[in-house]
Amino acid sequence: MDRIKNYRQGAQIAFALKFLLAIAITRFSDFVPDEHWQSTEVAYFLHFGRGHLTWEWYANIRSYIPPLIILIVYKIASVFNCDGSFVILVKVPQVLQLALSAVGWNYFSRFASARVGSNAGKLATIFMLVSWFTTFCGARLISNQTEMSLNCIALYLFEIGDLTKFSFIMGLNFALRPTAAILWLPFLPEFCGKLKDKTFKNLLKCLKFAALPLVGALALDSIMTSSLSITWLEFFKFNFLSGGSAEFGVHSPYWYLYSGLPSVLGPLLAFLPFGYFCSKKTRLLTIYATFYIVVYSFIPHKEIRFLLPVTPLLFPICASVVSTLIKKGVQTNKIDGHFGTYLKFAVKLFIGLNLGATIFLGFFHQCGVKRATADISEKISQMDAPRVWIMTPCYAVPIFSHIHHPNIELEYYKCAPKEFRHLYTNGSAYPLIQPNGFATVDLHQDISKKLAGAKAPHFILAFQEHVPKIIASFDKAGYEYKVCVTYFHSFIKDFARAVEILCNS
Repeated sequence: MDRIKNYRQGAQIAFALKFLLAIAITRFSDFVPDEHWQSTEVAYFLHFGRGHLTWEWYANIRSYIPPLIILIVYKIASVFNCDGSFVILVKVPQVLQLALSAVGWNYFSRFASARVGSNAGKLATIFMLVSWFTTFCGARLISNQTEMSLNCIALYLFEIGDLTKFSFIMGLNFALRPTAAILWLPFLPEFCGKLKDKTFKNLLKCLKFAALPLVGALALDSIMTSSLSITWLEFFKFNFLSGGSAEFGVHSPYWYLYSGLPSVLGPLLAFLPFGYFCSKKTRLLTIYATFYIVVYSFIPHKEIRFLLPVTPLLFPICASVVSTLIKKGVQTNKIDGHFGTYLKFAVKLFIGLNLGATIFLGFFHQCGVKRATADISEKISQMDAPRVWIMTPCYAVPIFSHIHHPNIELEYYKCAPKEFRHLYTNGSAYPLIQPNGFATVDLHQDISKKLAGAKAPHFILAFQEHVPKIIASFDKAGYEYKVCVTYFHSFIKDFARAVEILCNS
């Protein structure tokens, strides 16, 4: 009893620390553009009537459910006249996402214990709590994190046989992100086995519950776009039938094997293949996870965040293998030998690497953008009509939700697939379009033409490597700018090393 009590107390403390760490990380670091441009920036546009929608919202491949939740927060805050504060615009939505993540982590712990046993379930929970990946993404407003949280809840409901609630969660998950179907397709035989008696009647009931969020999403998205919008179908057509995902980069089919999975699992990756031989339940989880990774390997564009939805399967597999090996080692008195030393070292290495990665990636990688936007927001707060130019690759910086001002004039680069670029060529004397990557942008030409129809900005935000050319281009046009603030951004060579704010000399 004392061990159980100590474990519960330790788990509660660990959950609290993970919660606080996740929200602190989002204060300092950035991850991907979708973190802002599919959430707060959309809600900002809907609430204030100004801002910017990326091409996805015109292509109807995103559901308005996540932005609607944030919009409700903004509407409530407007009643108290505080809808323009940074806390309301950014932090409250992040806290809501983190609350959903915490619920998901809790259900994951229940699922892991029910699926692979108490001891392995506890170890899987430790892996989840320690993981830099789940902490780093826990409070981020990305659909992959929402999908993962809903998967955790659904996995537990599936395990205990509550198929009606499970079906509702799955319908909601599919409405938010259609790729959720990839994880759950191999579960179908097990699902049919759980229907038990009156199979057709129970199946019909599950289908009704699954249809509820889908119909709700259809109604909402159609109202928001003023046309019939089946977002999951448009998503499928763009990313799979037309190969649109390749627009964002093409990676090797083996990328998840040599980069994605090692980054997420670290030394635990060595245990993953043995999940097939560990037990029947673990074998099924291994087959399900393998199916997901194989299917995603055939999609041209790959990102590490696409592994978030499958982590609730990966950690129990690894934990079950480790737990089984420890148990066999104890039974054969070999746990204290070289084998036991390796197991202990692998687990300690996993914990050490994840704590290091959490600190480094959370507080020292891609940490300049938010500091720079906060600085500009403060600088313009007392100005009547500030002018700010964001001279960075398109959507690399959160703009309206982070640089809020009722009368601000903002200029920034926009990009979209060819069929949607026309959306950004109207309503501006010279729109800043980034058609084929920022490296192809002619900064001198863009600045010269933009100044012909617009006043020079009070402040410019740019990545350090582009600043000399930007200053030289404004100098040729008769304007003198200097670097007034520099914020460190990243140690990693492939990323911008610093973010700088330029102001009039």
